[in-house]
Amino acid sequence: MKPGVRFLTWAVISTSLCLFTAPDFPSLLNGSVGDAFGELVVAVPVVALLTLIFGLRWREFALSLEHEAGSRILLLRLAGVSVIGALLVLEPLTGQSLAGAGVAVVLTFYGLALVVIPTASRFMLPYAAVYAAAVGAPALLLWAFGEPLAVLASGLSSRLASIAGFPVLWQGTQFQIISRSGATVTGTVTASCSSVTSVTMFLGLLALMHLDMKKDWRATVKVAAGGVIALTLLDSVRIMILLWVGYQYGAAALWGLHDWIGYAMFLGFFLTALPIYARMGGGRPEAAVSGPEFPSGPGSSNPGRPQ
Repeated sequence: MKPGVRFLTWAVISTSLCLFTAPDFPSLLNGSVGDAFGELVVAVPVVALLTLIFGLRWREFALSLEHEAGSRILLLRLAGVSVIGALLVLEPLTGQSLAGAGVAVVLTFYGLALVVIPTASRFMLPYAAVYAAAVGAPALLLWAFGEPLAVLASGLSSRLASIAGFPVLWQGTQFQIISRSGATVTGTVTASCSSVTSVTMFLGLLALMHLDMKKDWRATVKVAAGGVIALTLLDSVRIMILLWVGYQYGAAALWGLHDWIGYAMFLGFFLTALPIYARMGGGRPEAAVSGPEFPSGPGSSNPGRPQ
């Protein structure tokens, strides 16, 4: 079967299987869009990332299909069937929450990849470990650091509002604004409003890129540290913008903007920071396609490397 047909088969059947392994995922997602930023990021974008991996590493993917033989391939396919079977059995449990359904969606794509494209497991399985960590990380980090970061964000936002020159009354993480029309606007910067989720997503995506691109660990640490600081400051800027909109136009405008501004700002940050990281030195270009798994063709002057 040609690589393109194999890839299309994987994508179509995986999507169809999700109707059985995670039938409630669309409705759960639709009902939680307002507060599902963290859980959404460890479901849909990870599936998109798997697809992107195949696109960026198409040459390696195509070469890997030429060496499907041996007991290892059979074991990988059996493992994939087991994953899909377990998801079907556990659907009543995974379908009880958005995060659980998201796990089922991604593992459906992983499991079927082991069945349809078993040799691709060599560069796909590392993502499973990062994904598994990312599922529980937002809730754990929110519990541990959410409140302190909310206090920090409130303090920084208060100073930014003072610099911008509009009045905000703060009591801890609670704020009150008298809008220009005279209406009172109140709210609270909660743990979920802190930068925990965006930082978790950023570090997760950075870890995936580090695994895939074999970047020097020092470059990864530098980008990670800079990203954590930048996202914390960016969250305070987001809150300040919301407060300014509330002061200018009232509560309805503030909460209307609140529903999407975080997505836009953080997506803009990711689309800026991650390509910069991709262009940094220390990578191992084409290293993944070398080695004994890809023997050269007849007459090759460089055994062990694809020609």
